[in-house]
Amino acid sequence: FARRLTAAYLCEHGPLPCGACRHCKKAAADIHPDVSLISLLEDKREIVVGQARALRSDVFVQPNEAERKVYLIDPADTMNDESQNALLKVLEDGPDYAAFLLLCANAGQLLSTIRSRCETLTLPPEEEAVDPVLAQRAEELAKQLLDGDETSLWSFLCALEREKWKTRELQSLFLLTEEALRPFLHAHPRRCAELLKLLRSLEDACVFNVGAGHLLGALCTGRPLP
Repeated sequence: FARRLTAAYLCEHGPLPCGACRHCKKAAADIHPDVSLISLLEDKREIVVGQARALRSDVFVQPNEAERKVYLIDPADTMNDESQNALLKVLEDGPDYAAFLLLCANAGQLLSTIRSRCETLTLPPEEEAVDPVLAQRAEELAKQLLDGDETSLWSFLCALEREKWKTRELQSLFLLTEEALRPFLHAHPRRCAELLKLLRSLEDACVFNVGAGHLLGALCTGRPLP
């Protein structure tokens, strides 16, 4: 997705990347002079402030070939606070030709001042084989949300918490529960729509490393009444 978005910024024909112009081809081959990747140095576990300052200086150099320059920061959630603070001004007041793509698995690791200067695009997890245990739990959760009383739902969610689910696993559970609810939309349109909205909000909250207990508690207290 980042590659296609980068090509879209540079493409001669846009707004979608044509894949045939010189800019699209160079971007696809990772040889475009106006595309810069800021990533972890070989001996570092963080993107350090020196890298951020180098980016900040390079931004004000005009593009070489295209009309725009693209900076990919990946993984952006490894930037320490000093690095992030070094980028604040350029994210807000950088030249119009500069585009910044901050790729990360955990947006909650970014400072709120960074997030407020960005447009957040949340992508679904990569397609992979579904864990049968996870699928079964999703079916059970969907049934509890639709038909269970408050006591049985609370007991079910407490049991889930005792299994010590990780936040990412809960995000996958909520996604599968959405799919399990969709067949009931015709019979219970309003209730299912409200449940789907609640699950989506909890999926979004997962990127901020919220504790499993808080997420499951919010699911229980936020469930619409029958």
